Parts: sequence; C-alpha cells; structure tokens
Amino acid sequence: MGTVIQKKSLMVRPLRRDDRPSIERILRHTRVFLEMEVQCALELIDVYLDNAEQKDYILACAVDETDQPRGYVCYGPTPLTAGTYDLYWIAVDPAWHGRGAGSLLMEYVERQISDTTSSAPRARLLIIETSSLPRYEAARRLYSRHHYREVARIPNFYADGDDRVIYAKRFHPQNKPDQKSA
Repeated sequence: MGTVIQKKSLMVRPLRRDDRPSIERILRHTRVFLEMEVQCALELIDVYLDNAEQKDYILACAVDETDQPRGYVCYGPTPLTAGTYDLYWIAVDPAWHGRGAGSLLMEYVERQISDTTSSAPRARLLIIETSSLPRYEAARRLYSRHHYREVARIPNFYADGDDRVIYAKRFHPQNKPDQKSA
C-alpha cells in the first residue's frame, strides 16, 4: 500500500523515518492530544518504522512541495475481522488547518483500503474512535464531512464527561464508499 495521491500543493506518501520529528512536532502543536496520547502515537510510528514485517499499522503523511510533512494518518486492518479497518490517528499541522490536508489523508486511506490491486484485504467497514471533548470537534466535523456516521457513544469512557464517540463508514461489496449507511 504505497500509492501517492495529490491535491493542490499537497501529496500523500508513505511515512519515512526522517518524517518522525516533523510528525512529533505536529502532534504536539495541535494542542489536542495529551502527553500520553502523543507518546502512544509515537510508539505506533516506531512500530511501523522499526518492523517492516508488521501488518497492523500503516502510516502515511501529507507533504507540501518541499516534501515537508503537514499531516499524517495511521490506520490498519482490525484483527479478527473480515474487511474491517481502524483509523487510529490523524493529525494536521495547525498552520495547514482548512487547507485540505485532513480531507486528502481521509481520501488516501479510503483509496488504499479499497484498492483492488493490493494484496491486503479490501475494506467493507472503516471505524474511527474519538473523544467527545470540544478540542476534538474539528476531527468530528471532518469525519461527518466525509460521510462517517456516529454509530455508538460510550458515556464517560475516557474520563468523566469524556465520551468515546465511534464513527463508521460502510463500503459496498464493490468497495465504493456507501454515503448513506454505516
């Protein structure tokens, strides 16, 4: 899974080792993630970078014309399922908010998991879990704009007053996104 896609002044490509410092900076500068969340994201980046044989996590970054990362995404097949994927992380440099980087990353993931030329199982469902806190509102709007529906909410999951919100998009058997149902 390594197809490059492009939009405006950005393109998406697989994450490389030299991208790690930029992605860490993005994670910290969003001012959305707690330190323990940043550390978790960095651990997954290290798993991806240090173990080429692993198949659980796929990472890509949106880069500008100078090949500087402006956002990244981490996703992968959900263990013990047939064609279900999870989107684990998506983050965009605050200076690039509103410029299409998040949408480009979402489109990249959908294209990769529905690619008929790939050896990976094709998606029938993509799941995204997030927080109900106000600082995650932009992410929830992004998911809604891309036709993900809230399918579940677990009250007080992360902490009192912080629900786990679960979004999903179902793909037709022909692997075209179904914008009406989840």
